[in-house]
Amino acid sequence: MQLALTGYDNPVTTFVGTLLANLPELLGAMCTEPIHVVLVAEFSDGRYIQCWSDAFGGVTGEVLSNLNIGDLVALSPDDEYQLLCLGFNEPVEYLSPNWSNEATTTEEMSQLLSMLTVAVRKVLGEGLGNEVKVRTWEIEVPESINKNEVRCEARIYIDKSN
Repeated sequence: MQLALTGYDNPVTTFVGTLLANLPELLGAMCTEPIHVVLVAEFSDGRYIQCWSDAFGGVTGEVLSNLNIGDLVALSPDDEYQLLCLGFNEPVEYLSPNWSNEATTTEEMSQLLSMLTVAVRKVLGEGLGNEVKVRTWEIEVPESINKNEVRCEARIYIDKSN
């Protein structure tokens, strides 16, 4: 399957149910393409999930945290506890400021899909009929740096103060 990229500035508006139904195919395409791809799905309240593929079959899935949104609060302590129980790694300032989990095998990919689905539906509370803006784009990764450094340098920080 060929992965269709929207581009960074060209989100496609769809519904949460459609996103979740297509997420297995989308992540499958991301991990089989020999390029580095970023997927961001932003919900109407500004919260989001994102995935990064590394061109070598790995995908890192993320759910936003409270670390990179200034004084705003996106997740309650209970929400954060639920993400931890789902198996997401706790956020680490700068290096990985979102809740994250990496998948490199088919079994891990299946687990990541399940984790993201539960995070969207239960933790973020998104209904299947809610709108979501999805964008995908290729990111250049120089061979001299690793994927975590790229994720740090390319990370988009939310600033709702404007």
